[in-house]
Amino acid sequence: MWILWTALGLLLTFIIVCFVIGFVLWYKAVPTPAPEKYINRYAERKDETEFYQYHLRALNTLEEMPSEDVEIKSYDGLTLHAYYKHASSKTSKTIISVHGYLGNGFFTAPEFSHWLIDFNYNILFIDLRSYGKSEGKYTTYGIEDYKDLLKWIDYIIERNGEDSEIALFGISMGGNTVANVSDKVPTQVKCIIDDCGFTSCYEQFRFMMKEQFHIPQFFLFFANIINIMVCHFSFKDIDARACLKKSRVPVLFIHGKEDSFVPTYMGLENYEACGSQKDIKIYEGAEHARSLFTHQEEYKRSVLDFLAKYL
Repeated sequence: MWILWTALGLLLTFIIVCFVIGFVLWYKAVPTPAPEKYINRYAERKDETEFYQYHLRALNTLEEMPSEDVEIKSYDGLTLHAYYKHASSKTSKTIISVHGYLGNGFFTAPEFSHWLIDFNYNILFIDLRSYGKSEGKYTTYGIEDYKDLLKWIDYIIERNGEDSEIALFGISMGGNTVANVSDKVPTQVKCIIDDCGFTSCYEQFRFMMKEQFHIPQFFLFFANIINIMVCHFSFKDIDARACLKKSRVPVLFIHGKEDSFVPTYMGLENYEACGSQKDIKIYEGAEHARSLFTHQEEYKRSVLDFLAKYL
């Protein structure tokens, strides 16, 4: 009998340890840091590298330009915020810019979308839930964010009319978010640009645990249970590949070949899964979310050509 009780005790101890480690993983990944901990992280650095100087110059340009603060309500009652910049002349064409992890509407824009202000598009720079001026406590990695993005699309149509023409442009977590709506968008959405988006939240976490933190991946099971209990969604709730398979609009995929955060193979898997018209640009030497910086002219030409074709 004592052997049985010892075995049960060891099993219980093992389960408790797994949940503790799972909680630590969940706590590090899901509760969004307070804005002051990430919004100014470039400005606070003493780093004088060319990229950070480029980022700050672009950010300053955005902040100096007139913009309108706009708000909507999410499906679950959160107040969501965005910056709306009017085109230089009246147009029905609007780009919705969707930022990545630990960013906000303006803050991540220098890494992919800020330069489009020079090409006569209305641009809506959204703050994803729990980021910037939007309400919320938890980062949902595109799982809840895609529902918010559909609300923002409705906002643009209501604001600018049924003849609105919309492009979605997302990076990293924002790239996953725009991919997740590819099979759900109304006819006013004409195309999607997905820069270094991952395949799914669950697969991204698995990759990070294996390659970055060298933690056994089965701990993700326990982190996911905690997430379901606290946030009421599972890391497995949506997969961009399944959405892209039924995509209603053309998609341009962009990825850096040296991306070690969201691996390049995820961009390729999303591209292969996509069932609509599609194109892909893989930029040599570009790390995560750096394709615009390392290949500015090629990047801009690819995006402008794609927008000119479909928007």
